[in-house]
Amino acid sequence: MPEKTNENIIKDIAKTPEKESGTDLEIVSSPELKKLSESIGTIQDALNHDRSVKLGQLQQIQEAAKKLTVNIGGWEFSIEELEKIPDFEKNVKIWKEVSRRDFSNIGGLTYITPEIAKRLVGIKYHIDLGKLTSLSDKVAEYLSHHPSNLYLNGLTSLSDKAAEHLSHHQGGLGLKKLTSLSNKAAEHLSHHRGWLSLESLSYLSDRVAEHLSNHQGELYLNGLTSISDQAAEHLSHHQNDLTLHGLESLSDKAAEYLSYHQGDLGLSGLTSLSDRAAESLSNHKGILNIDHLFSLSYEAAEHLARHKGKIMYANDVKKRINNLKVRKK
Repeated sequence: MPEKTNENIIKDIAKTPEKESGTDLEIVSSPELKKLSESIGTIQDALNHDRSVKLGQLQQIQEAAKKLTVNIGGWEFSIEELEKIPDFEKNVKIWKEVSRRDFSNIGGLTYITPEIAKRLVGIKYHIDLGKLTSLSDKVAEYLSHHPSNLYLNGLTSLSDKAAEHLSHHQGGLGLKKLTSLSNKAAEHLSHHRGWLSLESLSYLSDRVAEHLSNHQGELYLNGLTSISDQAAEHLSHHQNDLTLHGLESLSDKAAEYLSYHQGDLGLSGLTSLSDRAAESLSNHKGILNIDHLFSLSYEAAEHLARHKGKIMYANDVKKRINNLKVRKK
């Protein structure tokens, strides 16, 4: 059976309009529609009078059809735009469900219109739109009003304007697949209230780190595999839980800066730690997670034994540090 094209799907939907306002699919009256009607009329007249139809006339119809505007879910698209929407039939089906206040399948959305985003804001519990790979600025504006956690973990990019809108959101914000963040977007997101997950950022410029240090919720940057001393200094001013589980090593200076951080500090990716770095981290106040650090020098263990908060570490290291603590008593 041949696969349905978006054009055929549009025809199917148009045959079965919804009763509820705003869910019908209808062609919007426009100059393009008038031009298409005239072109079709010209060809029909030619056929009725046994005149030949020129290729250019057929091409005119094709071009005019692409520019037709279709209203679906309260938002207008050109036919050309509709053809670019992934999983078109599935998305339209879920849009119609949302219009009936059925939110059970919204996790399957791969494309969302501003009108649908506006309806989702009424949901009181968390929203997981993890299959969205892009987000328009207008959709971001509507979603920013959602009162609970918002998971947009499929996005791979985010415009500065969309980041500005999302900065007004109050609740957890999952952006796990973002691989880059502009200085302006980071500045906007620093005003966001709630936990912020940016776990695919593999690089953090000093300027972006400075902006994110002003964020007042938990900050997850587990995609970083390295960090500059300057970025570490900026992040030390962040006043909530900070997780950097992707770091495998830490310079002595970076460790010193991070020791000033106020809040739980996640460094479970560390596989080595110098004596000097251990000495600095012993002054950290809060939970320190280094549970993948399997070897530690005696001197480093001595330093960490003086840490006054809770340390999460591997069993062998834990035994060594606990023994040192017992001796000191």
